[in-house]
Amino acid sequence: MQFGREYSTLPDGKKVYLTTTGKLVCEHGECSSTICYWLAIEKKAAGQGNPCPPRGGSRGLSACDCQTTEGLNTKLCGDILPPAPPPSLFAFLEDQGEELTVIKGREARRIPHLPGPVFITSTGKLCCRHGASRQSLIIKQRTTSPSCRLPTCGCELKPLPVRAVSFNGIQLGKYHAKKPVLSDMNGPRAQECC
Repeated sequence: MQFGREYSTLPDGKKVYLTTTGKLVCEHGECSSTICYWLAIEKKAAGQGNPCPPRGGSRGLSACDCQTTEGLNTKLCGDILPPAPPPSLFAFLEDQGEELTVIKGREARRIPHLPGPVFITSTGKLCCRHGASRQSLIIKQRTTSPSCRLPTCGCELKPLPVRAVSFNGIQLGKYHAKKPVLSDMNGPRAQECC
């Protein structure tokens, strides 16, 4: 859930990426300190005879299986600048050619690497393929009585990873979220619309 560009390739073929914030991350988007933390926890668990805890915690598991931080602790070359962030997550997914669908009359693109599948609309709403939000799907699971206001699909959306919630200030949708502008019904054009 980070934006970046390829920085280097290690001898074993693994790639290192440079994020828009200037950090080096593995091909799964994890930084050196996070991988070191997981390796220490796994070593401790193995020493105690316990199973290794899953990487990532309760708010979304990480696909990272890196066993080394090689290539992540190097000093950045002075002539290499971090990539510019995309104008929005939706625009980025559009440029990448991710799966397109229409949800409630709006374009939506699938966010890769998230179970569900999770789509984001051009206005920045996260939903399932059928247009149901995560909150409405949770309410549906907890409700015993039928309701025409709850989604009818059987989708399940997982929460976004904790670090992805802010997207480092990058807009989610293609369009800015603005409040609707109400027209003045007492103005000179009020008689035209009646």
